Amino acid sequence: MDPVSFEMFNQTDENIPFSGDMLRCLIDLVHEHEKRNFLHVEVVFVNDMEILEMNRRYLGHDHVTDIITFPYHENDDPVEGTLFCCAPQIRRQSEEIGVTFDTEVLRIVIHGLLHLVGYDDETEAQRNHMHSLENKYIRLYLDY
Repeated sequence: MDPVSFEMFNQTDENIPFSGDMLRCLIDLVHEHEKRNFLHVEVVFVNDMEILEMNRRYLGHDHVTDIITFPYHENDDPVEGTLFCCAPQIRRQSEEIGVTFDTEVLRIVIHGLLHLVGYDDETEAQRNHMHSLENKYIRLYLDY
């Protein structure tokens, strides 16, 4: 795999338990198992108002979500894109489902990477498949 560039930004007051090394590892795992090359990935942690504005502007949704993924590549080109992750929503979700904030951040970033390589979650079947892949990549990451 050619060298992948990546950047991370935290535009919130949250202490985000996620590092560039973690992102690099996840990209490597997804590359290895999904057979997709990556060129550039940005992960940006934002607050509720920022994700709400992006949802309204780009998706026509009027609610806060945990992540919005913007791919910049086409078809089989090397993968590049930006993951906008809503830190406060991720924290709320972690508390609701009874997992650590660290684990939920990991799951959401994996979810975004899966969107970048072409997975979708519009139907219940697609959501279930993505959820099983998220679990797979969490296990792989923890065993890495």
